[in-house]
Amino acid sequence: MSNLEKGISRQCADFVTSVSFPELGLETVSVAKKCIIDWLGCVLGGSSTSAARIIGDLVDEMGGKPQSTLVGDFKKTTALQASMVNAYNCHILEMDDVHKSSIVHPAAPVISSVFALGEYLGSSGKELVEAIVAGYDVMIRIGEAVTPSHYTIWHSTATCGTFGAAAATAKLLGLDEMQTLYSIGNAGSQAAGLWEFATDKAMTKYLHCGKAAYNGLLSSLMAKKGFTGATMILEGDRGFFKAYSKETNFEDSFKDMGEKYRINETVYKPYASCRHTHGPINGILEIMAQHGLSSADVESVNVQTYDTVLKLAGNTDYSTPPAARFSIYYCLACALLFGRVGVSEFREEVLKDPLMAEIIPRIKVEATEEMNSMYPARWASKITITTKSGENYSTFIEYPKGDPENTMMDEEIEKKYLSLANLKINEATALTLLERCRNIEQYDNLADFFSGI
Repeated sequence: MSNLEKGISRQCADFVTSVSFPELGLETVSVAKKCIIDWLGCVLGGSSTSAARIIGDLVDEMGGKPQSTLVGDFKKTTALQASMVNAYNCHILEMDDVHKSSIVHPAAPVISSVFALGEYLGSSGKELVEAIVAGYDVMIRIGEAVTPSHYTIWHSTATCGTFGAAAATAKLLGLDEMQTLYSIGNAGSQAAGLWEFATDKAMTKYLHCGKAAYNGLLSSLMAKKGFTGATMILEGDRGFFKAYSKETNFEDSFKDMGEKYRINETVYKPYASCRHTHGPINGILEIMAQHGLSSADVESVNVQTYDTVLKLAGNTDYSTPPAARFSIYYCLACALLFGRVGVSEFREEVLKDPLMAEIIPRIKVEATEEMNSMYPARWASKITITTKSGENYSTFIEYPKGDPENTMMDEEIEKKYLSLANLKINEATALTLLERCRNIEQYDNLADFFSGI
């Protein structure tokens, strides 16, 4: 029986149980370690915020056995709660990794859930890497299968992330194929996360990531104890694909499962905003640097891009940091004014800078059929800056910085990590954790990973 004849849900379970560290190859292991470093920086940076205190205080009130570390405060709580808090914090600053064709952020639910579980179990670093690769693959392929219709209503990181966390933690727990299938089945019944939060600029997006990690881990822990779940949760008549998507040919996303690892397609975020703003930011920074321009030289900016940019980031209200991160106009104004779009550009005092109100009206963003035709395989944009002296400078960004075709190098990821980590911890501690991540595959017992911090 071929993999596809087994059914997609069972194929995913079979894949998860088969992932083996020696067969991953140096490139895939290297990418997984890069993802871990990037994840850790995002969690540490997120843990420094006021939004993090809300969930942190709640978990403190609830209490629980000291099983796993809350990254940032370095207290311990239950593995379930640690997975939730770390995933929630990972997404706050909008700098966690992305996958293009599935439009998901895998690190928050996948790495948060397996790190918490791995510390609790005393897993090895190699086992952790196996689980991360398995979780990314399942999450991304499910995301690809339901895109784009799913994404119009559902936050894919929340829904597909629940599957990713279940797959990853099932691998780390050493579940057999049927137990893994049950975990995936129960993850599907908990997959949730509606985009309506964006209407109110609400904080719900962080909670989506936290609950995806929590629910995926819960599914695997229950399966380990014999709790059964749907065995065709993806392809069944009342399953995820038919309930959550208008797409067809779902099996196409799973044809090369086990042959190519989707984690190798990871996109890293150099800017602290919605990824859909990154191509235009990239273009503005490129033009400004190439021609030695300052914001004072700019008469107008015209951006041609794809529909999703305006649907998700066409927000003109930038009165709060979450709103500003989803305002392409604010983000491009930052690129023009400061030559960067990092965490510091979303501080309250920067949002109120009167120069913003002066420069934002000069920015025009429109969706075109040409750019729509490339999406979601390419998140492309054409950017034109007209100067006050009448020159026009244009660039086409086919692959924004951070895409696999234009990736951030290891040293760039480590620089990003340190900048985020230093929002919460001192340089020496940040460097200690970085060195541990670099050598994660040499750990025999992850219970020791945060020791001495």
